[in-house]
Amino acid sequence: MNIKNVFNYLFVLIVPSVIFSFAANSIILLLCTLISIWLLRNNPPKNIWKEYLLFNTFTLVIIIGLLIDLFNQNALDFNQITKRLSFVFMPIIFLASSEQIKRLALKTYVFFLTLLSSILLIAGLVRSIINKNQIIYGNWDSETTERFYQNEMFVNWGELSYKRLFFFFDMHPSYYALFSILAIIILLFTQTIQLKKLLKWSFILIHMIMIIFLSSKTGIISLFIVILAYLFIGQSNKNRLIGVSAILLLALIIAKIPSTEIRLKSAYKSFSSGHNPLNVNSTSERLILWSSITDLSLKELFIGIGNSGGRDRIMISTGIEKNMHNQFLQSLLNAGFIGFSLITIFVFLPLFFKRNVFTVSLVLVVFLNLLFENMLDRIWGITAISFFYAFIIFGSVEMLNFKSSKA
Repeated sequence: MNIKNVFNYLFVLIVPSVIFSFAANSIILLLCTLISIWLLRNNPPKNIWKEYLLFNTFTLVIIIGLLIDLFNQNALDFNQITKRLSFVFMPIIFLASSEQIKRLALKTYVFFLTLLSSILLIAGLVRSIINKNQIIYGNWDSETTERFYQNEMFVNWGELSYKRLFFFFDMHPSYYALFSILAIIILLFTQTIQLKKLLKWSFILIHMIMIIFLSSKTGIISLFIVILAYLFIGQSNKNRLIGVSAILLLALIIAKIPSTEIRLKSAYKSFSSGHNPLNVNSTSERLILWSSITDLSLKELFIGIGNSGGRDRIMISTGIEKNMHNQFLQSLLNAGFIGFSLITIFVFLPLFFKRNVFTVSLVLVVFLNLLFENMLDRIWGITAISFFYAFIIFGSVEMLNFKSSKA
């Protein structure tokens, strides 16, 4: 086995590896980078500095925040840089990879995630039948768990919620929902994976069900965006009417899934009751965190207060030891107006290189997720977003073309 084959095997595992292990993903990323440099040594890429620098606009946000921390004599958190090395390395890796291996990477990602989701859903369904009408806390909080048992149920819905679906590994539902949305976008808007129509829609259905049971509000909204894009870009008027009817039915079903219903009611309660300390949930915490940006002076908003300084200010202002749960506001807090501008440029960057339905859908989904989660602060989001953004900027346009099925 030569070094090129080793690189190919590692390349297709970059994104799947992060789902199970940050350590494995870091090792694969580093090895791929070192091999890429070796493979490109005799034929280094030319005229890619503009694309490379633009691709690293978000990295600049972190560097600016680090410099502000240094100037303000705050604690320096170099981990903020090291965990985002994916942005530095990914372009190099893509420049060393062939079109064939890029296609294989997309196929591996979709098939791996579909298989994993199928296993998780089947295991959850079996447990929901075996543990019917039993209160099993696992890693649940007691209040949420007990709400499931106010009435007798034909299955244990708790086993089909994200707190129990991920029973053998640690995973945040919003990030897994993003992975599933990306798989759906690949299946719908590229010709990379050639499947019979029944099998293709079975794959899509598995990811849709997974997103619904994860009860990720952002994931569900992203799902509707992608389905609507598919209906109104590539279908006949008849199919659009059928599709919209199916979406309305799907929305009704989603609203009646117990775990989703609980989260939607909690979100509505948060908006209607304001910052009531007795109504603490993810939505109310986000509202408190977002409103804390008004505590900054105009000077702080313009310049920023640094990565560590921003984290400390959030804790002082809100008493919540979390990030802003909004990547744009976090960049504004850490690196001021320049940081906010750079993250905005990065998010919409793919549209300057390739404008097709795949790219537009991906950018919309990433934009939506960054509005409600610091997706670029965790390895899951960093790896997935840097990989697919590099795919668009440094990959082949033909690979991401959408073939309309309009009659």
